[in-house]
Amino acid sequence: MVNFTGKYSVVEWDDESFVKFFASMGVPDPNMAFELFKTAKDSEIIDKGDTVIFRIPDPASEGGERDILFKVGAESDALGPIGVPVKKFTIKEGNKLIFHETAPNGQKNITVRELQGDKMILTKTHEGTGVTARCVLKRERSKL
Repeated sequence: MVNFTGKYSVVEWDDESFVKFFASMGVPDPNMAFELFKTAKDSEIIDKGDTVIFRIPDPASEGGERDILFKVGAESDALGPIGVPVKKFTIKEGNKLIFHETAPNGQKNITVRELQGDKMILTKTHEGTGVTARCVLKRERSKL
């Protein structure tokens, strides 16, 4: 199984597809949701096998970062990009980390993070409409 541990930075966005994705999810202000989503463009993943931790920038938190913990094979609660609670069921399949997400309004999407060498392809797909948003992140090289 692939280990997703690393620090990642976005190298390619498709802004329009993210705005359309958030609109398909029923977000009242899709542009604002996308702007908030972009604040986590530089993030870290700590992969401990059955637990995955996302360390994201959060200026409101002590130290300027916030950890979000997910158990593989289990449902977790998390906050979406505009502070809405979301249920996430996390699985790993080969080089993919997959989240099946359900918003309080019943809207569902799948987020896939797929490792391809030193890049990670992040794809969010709304289950009802098939609207997809995508970005490419690059893993920083270790400074050993």
